[in-house]
Amino acid sequence: MENKKLNMINAQQYIGWVYSDLKWLTEKEAELANRKRKELLQSLSNKVSYSFMQNKIHIGKLSPGCLICGQGHWSCMFINGLCTRHCFYCPQDRKIKEERPPEEDEGIIFDNPQDYMDYLEKFDFKGVGFSGGETFLVFEKLLTYIKKIRERFGKGFYLWIYTNGDLVDKDKLRRLKESGLDEIRFNISARDYNLHSAELAANIINTVTVEIPAIPEDCEIVKRCLTRMQKIGVKHLNVHQLSTTEHNYKNYIDRNYTFLHHPSIPIFESEIVALELIRYALDNKISLPINYCTNEYKNRFQGKGRRERIAYLVKEDFEELTSAGYIRSLSIKDLTTNIKKIINTLKERKCRNNLWALNDTETEIFFHGSLLRYINFGKCNLIISYFEPQLITALSPNEIGKQIILNSNKKVFIKKELVFQQKGLSAVAMQSFQKLFIENMNEKEVLDYFYRNYDLRTKESLNELKKEMESLITFKTWEHLEAGFPEIY
Repeated sequence: MENKKLNMINAQQYIGWVYSDLKWLTEKEAELANRKRKELLQSLSNKVSYSFMQNKIHIGKLSPGCLICGQGHWSCMFINGLCTRHCFYCPQDRKIKEERPPEEDEGIIFDNPQDYMDYLEKFDFKGVGFSGGETFLVFEKLLTYIKKIRERFGKGFYLWIYTNGDLVDKDKLRRLKESGLDEIRFNISARDYNLHSAELAANIINTVTVEIPAIPEDCEIVKRCLTRMQKIGVKHLNVHQLSTTEHNYKNYIDRNYTFLHHPSIPIFESEIVALELIRYALDNKISLPINYCTNEYKNRFQGKGRRERIAYLVKEDFEELTSAGYIRSLSIKDLTTNIKKIINTLKERKCRNNLWALNDTETEIFFHGSLLRYINFGKCNLIISYFEPQLITALSPNEIGKQIILNSNKKVFIKKELVFQQKGLSAVAMQSFQKLFIENMNEKEVLDYFYRNYDLRTKESLNELKKEMESLITFKTWEHLEAGFPEIY
């Protein structure tokens, strides 16, 4: 319930003043939508594969690029911005007239391959997907980046590109192959589902993938293309869910799409079409590997990968990285608390100094979660903070972060953005937090413990119990990624 409220608030902030112009599900419609999707998933349950904590559903194997993405080692490089098409669902501004320099999806501009390669090495990437715009509009630049990366990192580094196919020919495909390209992905929806360019590539590039958005109106067209894709040598079909930006929401309104209160505002009908395509392929014994890339999967696993790649460079020893990729910080700040007594206890237990630290005024002590068991919950006020590590181009004086030098010409910064903080929990709530997220005990057993031991001697204490229970549930947002498809509401 807490996550639902948070997502609804975030959706309103993300969309802004146009929120009321969009079509949202009523409570009854959401109930029917959940039922419809559940029935679809049940009809597929024993015939498909689930990967990445059941966030990704697919037939057959995933492409190597998709595996690298899910494992958190993918860099998406927008090599250019201009395009040869104006797709209604494009998340970017198609009114731009001038080309822009290459930009990584973290928002960092890389004017030359050397800076970019130093970035790839520093943050332990295993693969790059070159996107646009239309990548073939800057073909020579694209080729240079591919060659340089292949020379630097060798054959084990996976490289792929995205294209609509407009400018593809045999000569360019051969040059891409010679430069070391592993995979090429075609958005055939941009060209009325024309497969000619994909067929050309299938005879030259090792892995040819078709990657398209799940467009509700085009479901029957895609069904008719499946057998053809398989016949010409397409290795994978990736179908992804439509998501909303300021550049495409008006087109979605015109098509009467239904918007969902999830990150990036996905389209409900798009998900249903993707699942129906998988069911059609199974019913008709089409063996083409099909991967449905949900909006929630991207939010969860691409976000986690992004956070984990940079967190280790900015995290203190006394802080911890949660399984969701957030930095957790525990501290006590209370003038009535005997900080020295806590320090002496830690010293007596021979706890290493790098697992705890004091602030400059010696009124706040930070400590690793493993030391929480030595703290007397009845005599302290625990502060639980979660930070999201973010890669940025500059750090303002009041921001917590660190400068990362890539080379003599290029540097970036990692900011620790506070995303959630909780103070003033009762002793039993703090103990429950420790059991749940430090000791990783069974959730049901911990919640039973919480209810049994909560002090309910006053009327107000019942409201406090509810608030603290909501806090314990909210912590899960920053501690763990959720499994499976999210509730529709």
